[in-house]
Amino acid sequence: MTNYYGYELEKNKSVLILGDSHTEYAINDNIFTSSLNLSHSADSYFYSFLKIRKLKDENPQINTLLLALSNHNLLVEYEDKWIFNTSNIKSKLRIYTDLMNFSDFLLLLKSNPSGVIQGLIESPKYSIKLLLKGDLTERNLGKFLSSKRNSLAKDIEMFKNKTKDRKLQYSEVEIYYLMQIAKYCKENDVNLVFISTPLHPEYKKRKRKEFELLQNFYSSNLSEFKYLDYTEFELPNNYYQDMDHLNDLGSEFFTKNLIKEFPLD
Repeated sequence: MTNYYGYELEKNKSVLILGDSHTEYAINDNIFTSSLNLSHSADSYFYSFLKIRKLKDENPQINTLLLALSNHNLLVEYEDKWIFNTSNIKSKLRIYTDLMNFSDFLLLLKSNPSGVIQGLIESPKYSIKLLLKGDLTERNLGKFLSSKRNSLAKDIEMFKNKTKDRKLQYSEVEIYYLMQIAKYCKENDVNLVFISTPLHPEYKKRKRKEFELLQNFYSSNLSEFKYLDYTEFELPNNYYQDMDHLNDLGSEFFTKNLIKEFPLD
């Protein structure tokens, strides 16, 4: 998948898939063979930007970026959870240090100096592991994950008991890096396509206001880019892990349909 020292992909890999757990579980790149899925649970647009910048630089054959865009990705409450908290910085810094420039590093350092220092202390152990193994999958930048879990009924029941809604406010940091991705793609001849993966109807019904906010943001800021909205894509209940993630049955069925409807493969 990659050379020993860098990030070189197989020449047939022209589509890069980035995002969080939605695309991580939904798009099977073993089926979508011209793609590489480097989605990762709880991935911020900050880290997606680092990945597309590095991978495109070393792989000029990348001509398309499928980027997850869903109701929660830009919400301000995830800014700390997915970027700035100490645990996240410690786990991410060791993976992404060689993808960062000075301004990228400074963003983390200013927000959480202690977390960055702790991350740097732990980085050498991880670097030795990479020297020994070297493969891109070992870097933990992300990959397609298959799951046989089906906890949909339990998840729906738990969801009904939740009373607190998330704050309908977007993170300036996430917006900035999302727009940086869009700018980078335009400047480097990468076809940016946003994608929302299938969601159970109960989930979308409960999160209606978040989806309205997202649609308004997309229409105002990103409408020049194609948006594949599969949130109402019909699937049987046994194709879901929970209300917003597909299991292996769902990912296989969805990926095969994605290829037919968006023939990149």
